[in-house]
This record gives sequence, structure tokens and C-alpha cells, in this order.
Amino acid sequence: MADATTKQQQFWIWIVAIVILLIFLYFYRPFETYLVAHIPFIHFNNVVFWFASLVGIVAYAFAHWQSFRGEIFSNVTELNVDNLVFDTLQAAILVSVIFCAGATLQALEVLSEYFVDRGPIFDPAFGEKLLAIVLLVILAVAFFLLHYVVRALRTGWRPRSAPPRAH
Repeated sequence: MADATTKQQQFWIWIVAIVILLIFLYFYRPFETYLVAHIPFIHFNNVVFWFASLVGIVAYAFAHWQSFRGEIFSNVTELNVDNLVFDTLQAAILVSVIFCAGATLQALEVLSEYFVDRGPIFDPAFGEKLLAIVLLVILAVAFFLLHYVVRALRTGWRPRSAPPRAH
């Protein structure tokens, strides 16, 4: 029991340390200069999307690790490929939801910046920004629904029925 508590405390200490490091790097000018000089198309005006991308990649790696640890490392004699495929598919779909959510937040930030700069309210630029937000939300909802379809295929489709009535 004490070992599990110690592992959980270490996990949260590492999470807090990584968050502090990311906050430090966000405000550290030489890091921004390094990123802009060495990675094309990354700027601090699209940092929300890059953060969502980083979260998505880490989540995908973590989901793979959990799946492989549960299916391959613990059940070497009974390898269940179907579970690995469905785990990978569900992880990929959820990461696509994270990417769409990050892109939507970035598009909202761009639209907010557009309003702060006091551009004309209804013009083609406003329409493009609004259309991007609507399409990203539709895409995120479609991926979310696809996640439920994959889950239903994995566990079997159970139609909902009315609960039995008491006599």
C-alpha cells in the first residue's frame, strides 16, 4: 500500500515539475527565439494548437504504453490482437478529438484577436474565421461519435430497452 502511495506521489510531483518547466519555457525569450529559428511555422501566436498537439502526442504514447503493458507484457501466452487494434483505434480517435479541440481553441483565439483589432464585423475574413470554427466543432463531434461507434463495435451493440416494471 505504501509503495502505491509513493508511486502516486512521485507521479504528481513529476506532473507539477513538467507544468512548471513548460510555464518557465513559455516566458523564456531565448527558448522562443530557438523555436522560431529552428522549427518552421511555430510562433507564440499559435501556441494553443502546439500545446494541444503536444498533449495529443503524449496521450497517444501513454495510451499505447497502457495497452501494450496490459496485452503484451502481462499476457504473453494469450495475445489478443483484437484488443490491441481497438485500443489503438480508440486512442487515435481520441487524439484526433484533442487535435480538433486545440485547433478550435486556436481559431477562437484568432477570432477574438480579430475583434480586438476592431476589424469590420461582417466581411469575408470574419466569415472565414467563423466557418473554420464551425467546421472544427463539427469535425470534433464527428470524431467523438466515431469513438462511441468503435466502442460499441468492441463491446457489442446493446440496444436500450425499458427497464422491467415491478408488479
